Amino acid sequence: MKKKYKKNNYPLVSIVMNCHNGEVFLKESINSVINQTYKNWELIFWDNFSNDRSKEILLKFSDNRIKYYHAEKFTPLYEARNLAIKKASGEFISFLDTDDWWSSKRLEKQIELFSKDKNLDVVYTNYYFFYSKTKTKKIVSKKNLPDGKITQKLLSNYNIGGI
Repeated sequence: MKKKYKKNNYPLVSIVMNCHNGEVFLKESINSVINQTYKNWELIFWDNFSNDRSKEILLKFSDNRIKYYHAEKFTPLYEARNLAIKKASGEFISFLDTDDWWSSKRLEKQIELFSKDKNLDVVYTNYYFFYSKTKTKKIVSKKNLPDGKITQKLLSNYNIGGI
């Protein structure tokens, strides 16, 4: 039996951000989290042994939903993400890379989909490539994205960016 989405039911979303020397777009990336219309989130910031200004940039944000963790040594992305997930408290996990940013309603729309259909396992979106030299963006797929049982479709045409 499916439960209806309740406006007062806001599950916590843990956003995992692995950072290894990600200072270039880090401010924009974190701002895209802060500016979400969906407010029940925590940002698990995993400093993967950075030696740039990443920590300094992060600490300029004074939001108690941001949790900072520093690795004692550099680890591959999959391992770093797994370590960060262990620190997460949310019912849902989302990943955001330091050189990516979200539209302001991303979490709101995705949580609403999960709330409407308890059988969902994964929700994903289309995305844009941003070209910093020309300040232009290009959508990756102009076609409708697959839904339903999508495993084989995604293996054939991988079009998920930074899930």
